Amino acid sequence: MIEETTVTCPACWETIELTVDLSAGSQTYTEDCSVCCRPMTVRLWVSDEGREYTVEVEPESD
Repeated sequence: MIEETTVTCPACWETIELTVDLSAGSQTYTEDCSVCCRPMTVRLWVSDEGREYTVEVEPESD
C-alpha cells in the first residue's frame, strides 16, 4: 500500500511530501529533499497489520 505523508526537512525546514510503501514493512533509507536536495534519513515504522505507520526524518550522518 502506497501512502503520501508530510514531513519537515531537517536541513531547510521546508514541509515536503514523501511517498512511502507500507507493503515493504518497516525500513530505513536515504532520500533527498525535493526542495534543497540534501540527503535525509527516513525511518518508517509499520504496524504488524500494516494499517498504521510512523515516519521520522533526520539529517543524514556522515
